[in-house]
Parts: sequence; structure tokens; C-alpha cells
Amino acid sequence: MDLHEKEKMYQRLIIFTLLIGMVIYYFEKIFCFLGWIGQMCLPFLLGAGLAFVFNIISNNLMRYSIKWFDIKDTKIKRIISNVLSVLIVFAVFVAFVGIVIPRILFSIQLLLTNFPQMIYELYIWLLDITKNIDVIHDSLKNLDINAFSTFAIDNVSKKISSWLVSGGANDIFGSIFTILSTTFSWFAQAFITIVFSFLLLFNKEQVVRETKSLLKAYLPEKNYDRVRHVLKLIVRIFTSYVGGTCLECLILASLVTAGALILKIPYAFLVGLVVGIGALVPMFGALVAAILCAFFIAMTSPVQGLTFIIMFICIQQVEGNFIYPHVVGKSVGFPPMYIIVAITIGANVAGIIGIIIFIPICSCIYQLVSEDVLSRLQKVKEVTD
Repeated sequence: MDLHEKEKMYQRLIIFTLLIGMVIYYFEKIFCFLGWIGQMCLPFLLGAGLAFVFNIISNNLMRYSIKWFDIKDTKIKRIISNVLSVLIVFAVFVAFVGIVIPRILFSIQLLLTNFPQMIYELYIWLLDITKNIDVIHDSLKNLDINAFSTFAIDNVSKKISSWLVSGGANDIFGSIFTILSTTFSWFAQAFITIVFSFLLLFNKEQVVRETKSLLKAYLPEKNYDRVRHVLKLIVRIFTSYVGGTCLECLILASLVTAGALILKIPYAFLVGLVVGIGALVPMFGALVAAILCAFFIAMTSPVQGLTFIIMFICIQQVEGNFIYPHVVGKSVGFPPMYIIVAITIGANVAGIIGIIIFIPICSCIYQLVSEDVLSRLQKVKEVTD
């Protein structure tokens, strides 16, 4: 190494050390600044994600239209497929807001109204199934179930009354301006997100063309090819993951609905929709949604609630062993043992959204690292040979 190369290396080390020192010294300010930037860019990031989902649906509609109906890929037909993709997502959202949420609120109201009767029916059912188990049966017989129900309801009522007397309601009424301003901010961000997603969706060819031109103008040819490869990998993995996850949720929802109809479990279509939406959250989402559905079903009949849970476990075993590996697992190319790591990191970074998106993010990192490892091993082998 000559003197000039050593001088450049020392300069880089000094600059790197200074940067690390500045980051450590001003860490809190830098973190707040990055948080402010992230908050400002959040509507555009969400809009880009929404446009990405629209684009996946639109591409699939166009692909199957060409395959089944021999339709030519034209600009007008692309616009029609884009509009249909927006309508499909909007219909799913309306179905969730208009059907699921009112049903949940009604079930909670029904639970509070019929709580004593439900406890009594559950008590009778437990007495009936424990006839042959003397220890449990005798303990249940000695319980004062009416006192328990009255205590639970009185306890809830006292807490509500004490909250009102202590000024909890006044605090809410006093902060009505904050609530309204926050709500307006949410609506404004939602509006910006939706408008930006539409602009990206209907101008995606221009966005792709300009991005390629920008990268080609400012990057060396070798780096340009590498960045383009990375972007293609990210798009492929995210497309496969989103498409595969949505298809898997649709299959699971259909199986749960069909099973509930066959076993004459109430709210068959509702529980299928809730479990399907819950399955968007990997590993735990479908189970949590199923437990919630079983809880609401148990208000009508504890036996049917238990039947639903058993049915769901059987369906999930089939889905987890035969459907998920073929629909989602192979398309992402991410070993199952790393999925828990990705979910844990995502949950700590960004909650439920982090759980959903960190699997494809970690899959992209895994694929890139694997490619780099193979490339380096190949170079080592060539040098050795």
C-alpha cells in the first residue's frame, strides 16, 4: 500500500470516527429528527403500500383476463383493472366496517345484558358434565353463582360510577377540542394516503420509468445493476407475500365458514370473515380471532363455542401443514425458524404492522445475504483452485 492509499484510508477512518462520535453525542436529537421525518412521510409510505396492494390485485385481474378471455393488454383495460382493484379493496373494507364492527359491538352489549343468565347456563352445563367427577361436582354445587354474577355486575357499575364522580367524564368533555383536532388530523392523513395511492397506481409506468432514469443517471453501471437487482427482488418477494397471504386468508375464511355451516354454528359467515382478517397477522392472528369468535358464540351456547374451537384447530392443522407451505411459504423463500425472529422484531418496532411487514423485509435481507455468501464462497473457491 503506497503513501497516497494510506492517506485516503486514514482520512476515511477519521471521518467515520467523527460521524460515530456525533451520532452518539447527538443521539437523542437525531432520533427525534428521524421520528419527525418519519411522521411527516407516514401518509406517503402508507399510500405507497396501499398502491402496491392495488397493483397486485390489478396485475392478477389483468393476467387472468388475458389467460381466460384472451383479452389484449391495452392502456384502457389496465385502467379498468386498476379501478376494479380499488373497488375490491373498498368492498372488503366496507364489509368489515359495516358487518363485523357492528356485530362485535352488538355482541358486547348482549354480553353485558345477558351476563347473569349466561353465567347460570354455563354453571348448569359444568354441573352436568362433571357428574362423574365428585370433587369438582361438589365444589361447583357449593358455589353461590347468583352472588358471583351480582358481584361482577356491581363491581363494573361501581367502577363506572366512581370514574364519573371523580371527574373522568369532565376530563373527556374538557379535552373535546383535542379529540376533534386529532380526528381531523387522522382524516387528513387518510385522505392524503388514499389520494397518493391513487396517483401512484394510475401513474405507475411513469414512476417506474423516472426511477430507472434517476438511478441510471446518478449511479455507476455496476452499482445500477446491483440496485436494480435488489429492487426487483424486493418487489418479487413483497408481491408473492402479499398475494399468497391474501389467498391463504381467503382459503382459511372459506374453510371456517363451510365448517361452521356444516356444524350449524351461529354467525358462520361472520366468524369466517373475522378469522380470515385475523390471519393477515402471521402465526397468532387467526388463533386470536378464533378465540374471540368462540367467545361470542359461547354467549349463545357454550357447547357450540367449544365445538368451534375444536373445529378451528383441526382446520388450522390442515391449513398449516398443507396449504400455507405451498401458498405462502415457497413464494417467500424464508426458513420457518427465522419467522419467529422476524415477528418478534417487527412487533417491538411497529406493533401489528411490523409483524405483518417484517417477514418479507427479513426475507429480502435473507435472500441478499445468501446471494452474497454464495458469491464470496465462489470467489474463494476460484482462488483456491
